[in-house]
Amino acid sequence: MHDICPVCQSNNETVRNSPGGRAKVVDCKYCGKYEISRTVAAVDLTKYAPRWKISSAIRNKFLNGEVINLHTGNIKSLVESTVYPEDPFDFIDKLLEYVYRKTGKVGNTVKINPYDFPIICAESEDQFNYIISKTLDLELIEKINDDEFSLSLNGWKRISELKKLKKDSKKAFVAMCFNSELDKIWEKGIKPALEETGFQPLRIDLEEHNDKICDRIVAEIKTSGLLVADFTGQRGGVYFEAGFALGLGIPVIWTCRKNEIEKLHFDTRQYNHIVWETAEELKEKLKLRIMATILQIMTS
Repeated sequence: MHDICPVCQSNNETVRNSPGGRAKVVDCKYCGKYEISRTVAAVDLTKYAPRWKISSAIRNKFLNGEVINLHTGNIKSLVESTVYPEDPFDFIDKLLEYVYRKTGKVGNTVKINPYDFPIICAESEDQFNYIISKTLDLELIEKINDDEFSLSLNGWKRISELKKLKKDSKKAFVAMCFNSELDKIWEKGIKPALEETGFQPLRIDLEEHNDKICDRIVAEIKTSGLLVADFTGQRGGVYFEAGFALGLGIPVIWTCRKNEIEKLHFDTRQYNHIVWETAEELKEKLKLRIMATILQIMTS
């Protein structure tokens, strides 16, 4: 049936009950496809975040092939782990990356509609149209007709620059639970695995700085070429940091101690975790995964 999207409040969207009726399945032209619990669907979502931020987070997950199951336990982390552009050039880069992903080859085109503004985390159609116009002014995209666009030669050059920035960073951010029990895992497992594969491991609690801890984390992840996330201990910060890196397109390697693998949050279980029992086992498995990840980056 057609109804109102619980997130963005747009009309004539497809909303149906999930099997069992405990959630709603929504197919929205703005937000993409997602599921939402009846509890969340019945409340004012602005208590969690502005609707455009939630919509953008869901749409970008959907673009990556993930249908989010929105519930009270993950709205805040979903929004916090989404990368929202900070200036016009961030918006433009995000638009270019979208066009590139959808076209893939020189000369191919993609349709972009006003209701696609969540793909670049814009707040409105007007803001989206402004970014499109400025991207055209900079000759980074070409308008083929009213709603079809392609990358220009300048656009392809900028995409190459963005890909090179991601490939050049040899810093690896490590997100993990910081306690004495896991010190050996760091010293004998994660740290040497990264160093022996050419990365410079960074664990934020070991760095001296004067910044707010959350600001420093965001800044360091943005300039990293890889993130290793170990979920042993089930710390919320690790989920946030892994999600933030994914939003930036930074490769994430997921690890977890064997006796805690069943505790993983539903939203991350789909990823291929390295399951380990000893530091030595983690080191060897992690080295293999890092090398496979490097190869994938080099050929992408």
